[in-house]
Amino acid sequence: MGYFKRMMNNRKGDVFLFILVLVFFILTLAVILSEYFRIESLYQQAEYVIQRGVNSSVEYAMRDDYRRDGYSRLDSALAEETLYAYFYENMGLDSELNKYAGNQCVYQLEIERIDATDSPPCLALTGALKTRSVFNFLSGTIRLPFTISSVNIRIEEGGSHD
Repeated sequence: MGYFKRMMNNRKGDVFLFILVLVFFILTLAVILSEYFRIESLYQQAEYVIQRGVNSSVEYAMRDDYRRDGYSRLDSALAEETLYAYFYENMGLDSELNKYAGNQCVYQLEIERIDATDSPPCLALTGALKTRSVFNFLSGTIRLPFTISSVNIRIEEGGSHD
């Protein structure tokens, strides 16, 4: 504590330099935190919309002709086709799965794998969101991986029948 008082009473300009360094570190921390929360928010929003797309694709591609007989079956090809249609129409992605705000690319959806099974009806999507920082000093591509799946399970009314 005595060192701090001595530095504050010093007339050589050390205090001014100390305050500049302190302000620089505080501003840098604030910028990094704001960028982290921006990217986290972007990831959560995109993941939510992709989850809706996977869920709606599974629901749309359920085979009703099997459902009547008490079976749950999925048309895998239709589910995958519906998912891509959702990306283009509802999410506003272009043919290379890029999302734009105005003329600036916000993120790119990179799909690594789509696994669809007919029985049990399941669609799983594995991929990543690729984005860039809005600040020049935080250069490079930021890759945010995700795995999203949806399963349609038949539930008998009134519980299981033994």
